[in-house]
Amino acid sequence: MSRNLTSMTTLLELAERELTEAGERLAKTNQLITEAKAQREQLGTYRDEYVTRNQLILTSGMEVMDLLNYRAFLKNLDRAIIGQEQIVEGYSNLAKNHLALWQASQSKKRSYEVLIEREKLKMHHQELKREQKMMDEFSSNQKRFFPT
Repeated sequence: MSRNLTSMTTLLELAERELTEAGERLAKTNQLITEAKAQREQLGTYRDEYVTRNQLILTSGMEVMDLLNYRAFLKNLDRAIIGQEQIVEGYSNLAKNHLALWQASQSKKRSYEVLIEREKLKMHHQELKREQKMMDEFSSNQKRFFPT
């Protein structure tokens, strides 16, 4: 194996490791997105249930202080939902970045694979030429020592 091929193989191994790490980061970010969306959904569901439960009380009348507390609680829930949406958006942006890095790592790995294949092919052709040269020399020597 040529030194050049050995170097490229080492670079390929590093690129494979980099690709694996990028894939793991992307998978982790996608998991965080799923979890954040689930939390956002839970907050939305809880808000809807809270409004539904208190609908009867609201229509039959509610003390002013209770109404203020009710509105304040709804406002806090709305803020929490908006905050959770921002978290989902942040993770989504991070996932896009990780995807781009994963794609770049994949491309880099593929480039090394192509270079290695070319080097192997070049080495194979050189070996064939060497063998042909040896065969030609052998044939030439045979004719020289054993003329027909």
